[in-house]
Amino acid sequence: MCALEGNLEKNRKELAMRADFNMCDCFKLFTQKQQGKKGVDCDDLYYVLTRLLGVEITKDEVFNMFYRVDRDGDGYWCYDELECAFMPRDKDYANLIMSRVGF
Repeated sequence: MCALEGNLEKNRKELAMRADFNMCDCFKLFTQKQQGKKGVDCDDLYYVLTRLLGVEITKDEVFNMFYRVDRDGDGYWCYDELECAFMPRDKDYANLIMSRVGF
């Protein structure tokens, strides 16, 4: 589990270093198929990861990742929860992302 956490944090830092990544556009990407929903649900997450981004991940892995981040347990990720999933723990990297606005 520690190795997975380390790999996840490494990927978050790599995202932070990409000048084209920002949280506003990230949230828009995950909510583009919304039809009256109040946030990103597990199906949205799976669709974007597999179909739009080409990530090879199982539904079980997405389910586990989703409910680990869903702090209020309502079955949706709000903006803050999505930010928590993508924001690096290192403050310097997090500040890079927070300084960027959407395109």
